[in-house]
Amino acid sequence: MSKYELSLSKDYVPSWTVVDAVRELFQNALDQQTTSDDNKMFFEYDNETQKLCIGNKSSVLNVKTLLLGSSTKRDDPNTIGQFGEGYKIATLVLTRLNKTVTFYNYGASEVWKPRFVNSRRYGEEILTFFVDKKYPWDKAPDNNLTIVIENITNQEYQDIVESNLHLQDVGKIIGSSFGRILEEERYKGKVFVNGLFVCNYSEYTQGYDFKPEYIKIDRDRKLADSFELKWLSSRMLSGVNSNKTVDMIKNGSPDVQFITSAFSTNVNNKLREIVDNVYDDFISEHGENAIPVSNQEEYTEVSKSVKYRPVYVSGSYAIAIKTSHKYKEPILESEKKKSINKRLITWLDSHKQSLSKKAIKQLEEIIDDVVE
Repeated sequence: MSKYELSLSKDYVPSWTVVDAVRELFQNALDQQTTSDDNKMFFEYDNETQKLCIGNKSSVLNVKTLLLGSSTKRDDPNTIGQFGEGYKIATLVLTRLNKTVTFYNYGASEVWKPRFVNSRRYGEEILTFFVDKKYPWDKAPDNNLTIVIENITNQEYQDIVESNLHLQDVGKIIGSSFGRILEEERYKGKVFVNGLFVCNYSEYTQGYDFKPEYIKIDRDRKLADSFELKWLSSRMLSGVNSNKTVDMIKNGSPDVQFITSAFSTNVNNKLREIVDNVYDDFISEHGENAIPVSNQEEYTEVSKSVKYRPVYVSGSYAIAIKTSHKYKEPILESEKKKSINKRLITWLDSHKQSLSKKAIKQLEEIIDDVVE
């Protein structure tokens, strides 16, 4: 039996849970499917034995993959894994949480059994893989790799299912070249990448499942970049012409905050149709003489016109309306000044008491003679 010590301490990634670890193993199996047509993954749970099995038809583990940083997925845009640490960290976390993990590496006629061992070199417990190359096989199944995780409770499995769209009926969705829009209420504010839960983003009005090539995530599969999330959802929705998209623009939803900018990066965009519908909706609600404004300066300027009426809207809503080819930039003409006659009459009425009758009569004659 061979022994392979990893320079991973027992307390590495302390925030990871069973769900995080299983997600990592699931992602690895999912990514392995892309390497060949016959490398289908499988994922099974037995609620009586509380065993979870995951693996691939033709994948084989090489001991070289135990080197930290070793990865075959780094330059593949269709996979999430980039760091080469995935299954090692997942194994560490599961072992720390008293979940027995066994790798049946049938393709290499090996069984890998990880556990923590006190290291003389490091002076603490580290993850160690024991590889048995002479395992007494009863019968090898028709696949090359199976990972068995024991002691997974029913509740833990339900949590795993909730974090994984591949294990759910996702209901109503809208497909896109950037991924999927999840329209069911239960997904509101949830962000997935390649079907796996990444984070909650409370500003979203619906859920999104992004393709991995369009988003970068860190080792912990967490996202914190608010701008990137708004940019991606805007790109996605610039290809979806619907009443819901119009309503989101109208309500200033973060989902579409950058839709008039992001559309240029979407070859399938329908922005022209969308903004025309936004314009029509605005005019239908506020009338032909309504002009969208988003600040006090614009409001004051439009208010000077007798022809148009300013309507306060969000900045992104105003931009969308003005992006429509139906929108015509208004020529703001201020109300015409009072005629000279009216101004003279007004002045005379205010100052009669200080003028002589003769002066009043002369001024009245002048007013009558003024030609407008």
